[in-house]
Amino acid sequence: MTDVDTVHDAGQSATDGPTEGRDPVPAAADWLLGIVAGTIGLVLAAVGVGIFTRVDRALIADFVASEEVEVNGLTPSEAITAGVPFVDWLAAGIVVTGVVLVVGAAAYVAARRRTRRRVAREGGTTATFWACAVYGAAVTALVSFVPGSAIAGGGAAAYLHEDGSGVRIGAAAGLVGWALTVPLLVSVAGGLLAGADAIGQLAGGAILVGLVVAGELLGLAINAALGGLGGLLVTRFL
Repeated sequence: MTDVDTVHDAGQSATDGPTEGRDPVPAAADWLLGIVAGTIGLVLAAVGVGIFTRVDRALIADFVASEEVEVNGLTPSEAITAGVPFVDWLAAGIVVTGVVLVVGAAAYVAARRRTRRRVAREGGTTATFWACAVYGAAVTALVSFVPGSAIAGGGAAAYLHEDGSGVRIGAAAGLVGWALTVPLLVSVAGGLLAGADAIGQLAGGAILVGLVVAGELLGLAINAALGGLGGLLVTRFL
C-alpha cells in the first residue's frame, strides 16, 4: 500500500494552518491500529497452525458422527473424505490471512511514519487518501455489530480526508476491509474444490464455489456502496 497522496487548501501554503488541520489523527492512533491488527494476525496464524496440526481424519470422523451434525447429500464416509482436504485448505487460508495482517500492519505503521516525517519537513497533511480509507475500515470493523456499519466507516474516512471526494473514499474504505478476506475466500474455494474432487463431485464443488464467490462479490458491492453512501452524507451535510 502506498501512502503518498496529500491534500492542500487552494491558495494556502502547505505549512499554513493549525497543526490539527494537517494532522487530524494522532500518531498514537496509527500505532494502536497497527498493534491491534498485528495481534489479531498473530492469533489467526496460531489458530490456523493449530487446526492444521491437530485436526486429522479421526477428529473429523468424530465430528461427523456426532448427533448434532448432518451433512446434506453426503454419506458420512463422503463427508469425512471431503472434509480432510477442506480443513487443510481452510487452515492454510487462516494462516495466510494472519500473516497478511501482520505484514500489512507493520507496513502501514512504517508508511505512516514516513508520511508524518515528510509532512513535518514539507507541509501538507497526514490525512492521505489510503490512510483515511484504512481509518474508515477500522471504524467499520469497530461497529460491525451494527447493521450497515460500512456507512459509519465511509463517513469517518470522508470526514478525515476533507477533499470533497466522499463517495470515492467511502467506497475505498469498504474495499480495504473486504480485501483482508481474500486469502480466506481463496482457501475456502480451494478446499471446496479439493473436497469435492476427493469424492468425485468436482462439478458440484465448482458450482458451490461459484455461489460462494458470487456471494462475496455481492457483499463487496454492498459494502462499497454503503461506504460510498456514508462518504456522500458527510460531504453533503458536514
